[in-house]
Amino acid sequence: MDNNIEQENMNGGPGMPPPPQGYMDAGPGMATVPHRRNPAASPDRFRQFAIPTLIYAIVCAACLYKNWSSILSAVLAIISVAFISSCIIRYERRIAHMHGVTLSYGEALSKQTALMPYYILVILLSVALCLTDDSYIILGCNVGIIVMEMYAVMTYFNDTYSHGIFKGIFSFAELFFAAVGYMNMPFVDRNAEKEANGGRKNTKLIYIVIGCAIALPILVIVLNLLSSADPVFEKVIKDIFGKIFFSWDIVKIILWAVLIFFFVYGFIAKAGRGGLSANAPKEGRYDAVIGITITIVLTVFYLIFAVVQVAYLFTNSAGLPDGMTYAEYARQGFFQLLFVAVVNVCMVLIFSAVFKKNMMLNVSLFIMCVCTYIMIASSAVRLYMYISEYSLTYLRINTIWALVVTSVVMLGVIVSLFWNRMPLFRYILMVIMVMFTLYAFIRPGAVIAKYNLSHVNSEQEVDLEYVMDIGSDGVPYVVDYLRDNDISADDSVDKACAEYSNRSYYWGDETVGDVLKDILEDNDDKGYVRSFNFSRHRASRIIEDYIR
Repeated sequence: MDNNIEQENMNGGPGMPPPPQGYMDAGPGMATVPHRRNPAASPDRFRQFAIPTLIYAIVCAACLYKNWSSILSAVLAIISVAFISSCIIRYERRIAHMHGVTLSYGEALSKQTALMPYYILVILLSVALCLTDDSYIILGCNVGIIVMEMYAVMTYFNDTYSHGIFKGIFSFAELFFAAVGYMNMPFVDRNAEKEANGGRKNTKLIYIVIGCAIALPILVIVLNLLSSADPVFEKVIKDIFGKIFFSWDIVKIILWAVLIFFFVYGFIAKAGRGGLSANAPKEGRYDAVIGITITIVLTVFYLIFAVVQVAYLFTNSAGLPDGMTYAEYARQGFFQLLFVAVVNVCMVLIFSAVFKKNMMLNVSLFIMCVCTYIMIASSAVRLYMYISEYSLTYLRINTIWALVVTSVVMLGVIVSLFWNRMPLFRYILMVIMVMFTLYAFIRPGAVIAKYNLSHVNSEQEVDLEYVMDIGSDGVPYVVDYLRDNDISADDSVDKACAEYSNRSYYWGDETVGDVLKDILEDNDDKGYVRSFNFSRHRASRIIEDYIR
């Protein structure tokens, strides 16, 4: 995003004159009546965005209620991108009209070119949701989608290119919490519209809300009556929508839609005002001597540690402590090293932000970064040997991801030490989002199940219960393993695990079939169509075939 975007938006776009005297920009929509009691109010914003935001809120609530990882996530991502893009187009065309300039839809859309990476990430994260049943990945993808959508809007209306780590964090937090504080803006803008119309009410939105309020209970009653009259119709409705029309869930969806409406409208009102993080703490305020002293002291010991790693771990050219084998030495300490590496990254970020620019400080921070890379390499070698001996777990595969992310983030931090224009906050945010998107697509649960079950040998036990507890992502590999070892669905879990592991801490006397059937029952209340997920669908077909 160019540094000039904020100024262009304030002026209505390139080549446009400043806003007319007596008007101010109150966010998308945004011409306000002079001398109004609340300067943030905008009747134009209410006319332009109230109904689209209400429709968007209803769609969000209907798609996502108890359904965070289905095909509807991808559909909603496309709708969300279209909603954001259309709001910006409306904003640009309105500002152009205020300046007496006609702006076509194509010209308004072309202003969003720099937002394409964020739009693409939103869609990719939503696709990843359809492919996995891993609860941690599902949570991360949904959070990532929200963050990318908010940051895309934030970068459009604010100059975020030069944001350092502190200013970026403060700006994003300010946008989120200010949007919460602006949740009363629909009422403020509605009153402003009424005032602008000379007291006459624009009842279009009110009529829509009243119509929906009347139609919904009638729809629930009619669907229940029709379902009672025709079991086939009832099954079709439940397969498509689940049980939301046959329970109190419909009321919860309405309440959620209301909450989404007020938050999104407040976000629209805040985002277009610009000027985020004006009160963020200034960077580079303190004397660099403090930072130089701290980093030199730490770096001396980091260098000693680096020499030890090269001598003992990487080359194995020096003697080991008494009573310790090379394997034992290599397999311990990788979590501690990862923690120190992350702490070092945070220290370099903080020191480069709070202390005044100084070449000696930058050099000492650079040496610290190099030592951190050696720690990361040491941790990776240790972790590899540990996994070779004790297989994969979620904690270990998450550690691998953290090592990779830390390495890539550190590269940007090093560049920022010697290039003042490095967009550090944006770089770190995008690295985390891109790396998490890739991580989501590999489906760690499936990787764990495949690795653990395919690397079994005569000297290694497999924790079959742990692998079976992974869920739908691991089902194809679990069922293949059960078939290869002639384990039937009627065998108990204890019996299935007896040959390879004596541990039984989940299911006791349950059979293998009982455990797999639990996975089949997870989607019953959500509706097959509404909650369709590729991982769960594939797992269900494999389980049904295995049980038969």
